Amino acid sequence: MFDEFDKYIFEFAVEDFAIDYWYDEGVDVAENMLCEFAENDWKMLLEAVSERTVEWQKRLAYCMHDKNDLNQLKVLLNLAEIDDSELFEIVVDSLRNFTSKESLNLIQMDSRIVSKIEELMPKAGDATKRVFEDFLKNNL
Repeated sequence: MFDEFDKYIFEFAVEDFAIDYWYDEGVDVAENMLCEFAENDWKMLLEAVSERTVEWQKRLAYCMHDKNDLNQLKVLLNLAEIDDSELFEIVVDSLRNFTSKESLNLIQMDSRIVSKIEELMPKAGDATKRVFEDFLKNNL
């Protein structure tokens, strides 16, 4: 399943699809594919994520918000380490969905996220500031 998902996300990251198509339909297809991942698919995804383009990584982060899936949480925490402010904003926005005690513990253990939010907050636009503030309010 990982290979199919990888190809699907790659096509949206490099092809000239209308951006609305991704948000209207593409993300739903990608989310359904993630639901079918086996443990080996998650392992392959974690190994490959740092080698993909930032656009691919943004698409991935955007479709990860299953608050009960610790594999998705691990991938998002991995993506949070990549140096791209737009990707980081998408990651933080997705992380706001992870509200279980176990998820919150894993998020809180990663102090880099809060540090990066504090670094980016002064330069962030209003919408991004609201995302960051909401994340901090619910995770500290």
